Amino acid sequence: MDALSAMAWPLAACVVLTGIHVHLGIHVLARKVIFVDLALAQIAALGAVWAVLCGWDLHEDPWIVRGFSLVFTTIGAAVFATTRMRHERVPHEAIIGVTYAVALAATLLASARLPHGTEEMRELLAGSILWVERGTVLAAAALYATVGAAHFAVRHRLAALSEDAERAREQGVAVRAWDFFFYFTFGLVVTSSVAVAGVLLVFTYLVIPAVIAALFFSGVGPRLVAGWGIGIAVSAVGLALSYHHDLPSGPSVVVSFGAALALAGVAYRVSTAERRGPTALRLFGFLGAGALLLWGSTLVRKDEHAGVSDRLRSPHASVRRAALATLGADPNLWALGREHGARLLADDEAEIREAALTFVAASSAAELLPDARALLTDPDDLVRDAALQCVRELHDEGAVEVLLAAAPAETDDFLAVEMAEALCEFGRTEGLALLMDAMDTARLSMARRDAWEHLHAHTDLEDPFDASAAADSEANDAALAVYRDWLGSHRDELAWEPASGHFRVPREDGR
Repeated sequence: MDALSAMAWPLAACVVLTGIHVHLGIHVLARKVIFVDLALAQIAALGAVWAVLCGWDLHEDPWIVRGFSLVFTTIGAAVFATTRMRHERVPHEAIIGVTYAVALAATLLASARLPHGTEEMRELLAGSILWVERGTVLAAAALYATVGAAHFAVRHRLAALSEDAERAREQGVAVRAWDFFFYFTFGLVVTSSVAVAGVLLVFTYLVIPAVIAALFFSGVGPRLVAGWGIGIAVSAVGLALSYHHDLPSGPSVVVSFGAALALAGVAYRVSTAERRGPTALRLFGFLGAGALLLWGSTLVRKDEHAGVSDRLRSPHASVRRAALATLGADPNLWALGREHGARLLADDEAEIREAALTFVAASSAAELLPDARALLTDPDDLVRDAALQCVRELHDEGAVEVLLAAAPAETDDFLAVEMAEALCEFGRTEGLALLMDAMDTARLSMARRDAWEHLHAHTDLEDPFDASAAADSEANDAALAVYRDWLGSHRDELAWEPASGHFRVPREDGR
């Protein structure tokens, strides 16, 4: 039940994505422009990065960021509509591929100017479908339904263009105008999809279900139904793997689709072969040889322990980070890590400070806790998050005073909530007050919901609180007043119970 509850909206998002992208994928396969989705998705990502460069935030200003993405994808749609040549002197796919490469390069250049460019790029590529909210899913569903209805109304014209554009042109059809309509509506979908699922997952939904369906079915209707069924089933498998093995959700779904395509390819090859038995043996022999080769490559693995100390002093951040990962994974090297720990925690590179904090937590290096807790006020939010996880995992009582000063000044809503909960775990009632403040003032509804859930988990308070409502709604103001009155009345007598993780008001009989 916990898995179903946690994955309900991510799965709903996958269902919605499957619905529209399988339809578009069938057209893309017919037009032989397989990478148009990847190109438009990358153009949308470039628009999002440009919006961030202009000062907007991916999470706090989602609609403005999507507006930038839509403008960029509209330009891309116009380019694709006007560059299709008669008789394909230059294949349209070549133009689309060049556009994708240029858009990707421009995105990399633009993200290099961002404080957290690597993280922004990772999110745009892999997406954050695990954290999708109800409102986002419903808004996407409404948009996709509108586009789907528009395509259904002109389905015969779109089908004719996808199957034989040259013949449609000879019949007097305004091919470029209709191409622009197709690519523009395609761009509308992609702009929303990239914000929800990331570039890779959007491309996967467009191509793989449609390809598998095309292997076994003929006709648009059967392929649509088959593609929808395949997309939903494989999405559920990918999300389940992500949940049970603590893996990134987007890449888990993409790899699951890749495995499904490989199995479908094997099944199709065997089912259509004249001699199925020998064909199956050859295919499984090929797969076995590949697995054996992969296993054999591990026998020549480089000794990661060689020169670790020198790599920790490398001028290259990536080398130092890899050395830290080696240290954290091998308890025999922890003493060496502790020797370099203080210097690495003060490294100029934020990613090294973050990795060093992960090592401190993994190795229980208590002697490095003073340096670790100082990073609770680091300029980089990822470092602050890692520092918080470190002091929580090692239950560093010395971090309480730093947290009391850092939590009220924290600018990241989610970090502020987690700092408040950490104070609760240390038995400090100030954490309860900070959770109530976050419920009142956090800009993101998910952060307000997290604050309420933590407050509910550490107290017996059960008054309803609607995190999705405006922060200043009357109902929530009333609930917060009850919470704050309760805390004001009982702050001095609240007793922290570490075993249950609860603050309780002692009963009159002392129990």
